Amino acid sequence: MKLIPKIARGDIYALELLYKQQKTRVYRLILSMTGDSYLAEDITQETFLRVQEQAGTYRNDISETAWIVTIARNLTYDVLRRRSHELVNETSVSSAAFVLPDTEEQSNLMFLDLIKDLLQPEKEIICLRILADLTWKEIGQITNQSADASRKRYMRSLEKLRSRL
Repeated sequence: MKLIPKIARGDIYALELLYKQQKTRVYRLILSMTGDSYLAEDITQETFLRVQEQAGTYRNDISETAWIVTIARNLTYDVLRRRSHELVNETSVSSAAFVLPDTEEQSNLMFLDLIKDLLQPEKEIICLRILADLTWKEIGQITNQSADASRKRYMRSLEKLRSRL
């Protein structure tokens, strides 16, 4: 069932349903890119505001999930670019002072720790496949490469991870 055309027509219930269906996927992807649960939550909310604002521009040649993930990915990169200048001189919050709210958050942080040493394109391909659960075709559309190239990059990235374990 296509929800974005309904959202474009102002159907707030379609937006609510889409949010419920996609929020965890979007949040995990953003968390994997930022490593900051609070920032990931903010960007997740902003993603769905953008979905509502830009629903009229949605094209049927890409899945709704891939379209939403693309918005989330672009927003995250924008925020990280803006924040990179601000964070240069700031100190990190001590991990001892950070209380994890639940085991899902712990799993997310363990995943981030596992992929931290990969190159950004490798991290991205793994996150798009595992966290966003996208098809090779959707990943290819997002990363501007073929589905086969996406799959091969993913396999090479997994091999790199395996060799480090």
